[in-house]
Parts: sequence; structure tokens; C-alpha cells
Amino acid sequence: MSLFTRGRLIAPALFAVTGLLVIVADGTTAGAANSQKEKKDKDKKDKDAKDGKEGGGKATKDLRKAFDAITDLSQTTVAGKEATRVFDHAKRFYREAVKAYADDPRRSAELAAAANDAARGLEHFNRALAKPVTGLPEPPLDFDRPFGGPKGKGPPAWDAEPGAERGPWSEALEALTISRGQLSGVDTGTPVTGPSRDVLDAAKTLYTQARTAYEAGEYRKAAELARGAEAWSHVPEHLYRARWEIGTAPPLAPVPKTKGPGVPPPPPAIKD
Repeated sequence: MSLFTRGRLIAPALFAVTGLLVIVADGTTAGAANSQKEKKDKDKKDKDAKDGKEGGGKATKDLRKAFDAITDLSQTTVAGKEATRVFDHAKRFYREAVKAYADDPRRSAELAAAANDAARGLEHFNRALAKPVTGLPEPPLDFDRPFGGPKGKGPPAWDAEPGAERGPWSEALEALTISRGQLSGVDTGTPVTGPSRDVLDAAKTLYTQARTAYEAGEYRKAAELARGAEAWSHVPEHLYRARWEIGTAPPLAPVPKTKGPGVPPPPPAIKD
């Protein structure tokens, strides 16, 4: 076979092979792109499912805690205009969290946390105002342990010189320092309007009262007031993450409790 003839045969063959390689390469690229897209879609779906599950679990926990705290607080009189306003907001946060629970568990979790923190602050506030029980001494203090931390682990949370003496004032000072740190960062990091402003203003009032009690030597009262202020300082952040928008409508009335279909009967009565 002549060189010319051989060349005429080789050229079409090379063209066919090159075309095949292009097709294979294009198919591989398209397959890889589709595979990556499917993986991204799956990862997003898994993340959404995880976020929804975690949000729902957190919402359930905080809703239960908020419900119990609000129920207990409803049995007493909340003292002061600011505290009463915070209590009203807590009940509205809770109702909105219940409404959002099925469709938006993450928003529900944030509103439930806001309701829980508002109620928790009120519990500290009430304990601060509670009168001492006659004949009931306060528990002994552990001067070796920083507030909220295990014994002998970690530096003290309060702003004091290393090796400073600890005494009956220490827990109150630590609580005041933590509370001030929380309050100092709220205005700069989170938009604060409406209910958030109400709760934050109440928190600052509580912090001021805590300082006054501390200077008067009422350390137990100062610690409770400071912890209440710290609890309320978290509410604006939760509301911001929940994209809370509150209107002028009155609070929703609670839904009457009714027996649903198929409710199983209670266990049999105990016979004498």
C-alpha cells in the first residue's frame, strides 16, 4: 500500500477517534456536573431537615420551660410597670412560638427562647424581691469556686485582680460583671426596637438596681437582679433571629382546651 493511500485511510480513523474522545469527555464533564448538583441538592435537603429537626427539638424544650415558668408567674403578682410589660411580651412570644411550631420550627425555637429568657429574668426578679424566711439561714458560700463553674477549674468570671480575696460579695460581683458584658454588646450588635427595646430597657433598670443593692451590702439580692438582667439581655437577639414583627393587635386569646377524638381513657381507679 502506498504512503498516500495509507494516509488517506489514517486520516478518517483519527477523526473518528478524536470525535469519540470529545463525546466521552463531554459526557464525563456533564456527568460530573450532574453528580455535583445532585450532591449539593442532597446536602441542602439534609441540612434543611437537620435544621428543622434541631429547631423543633429546641423549640419543644424551650416552649415547655416557658409554659411552666409563665404558668408559675401567673399565680403571683408581677411588680412594676417594666416587669409587667416584659411578662406580657413573654406570653405573646410564647403564643407566636406555638403558632410557628409546625411550619417554621427554627423561628419557633427563637421565639420560644425569647419567651423562656423573659420568664427566667422575671423569676430572678421575684426572688430578689422575696422576703427572708424567718429562721431560715442562707446556705454557706463556696469562696473557691467562680460563679457558674466547677470547683477549681477555669479563671474567675468576675473582673478582679488575680489572687483577689473572695467573700460573700463574690457571686454578686461575678453576676454583675457578666450582666454588664452582655448588656454592653446588645445595642451595637442587634437592632433594638419595639418589644426588644422594652425588654432591654427593663434589663438596664434591673442592672442599675443590682448595683445599688451591691453597694448597700445586699449581695443575694444584687446577684438575683443581675442574673435577671442577664437573662433579659438575650431577648433582642432571639427576636432578631426570628425576624419578629409585632403589630398593634391585642394578644391572642388562648385556645379552649377540648378533648380530641380517640383519647385513651385513664388507668383504672385504685380500690380501697
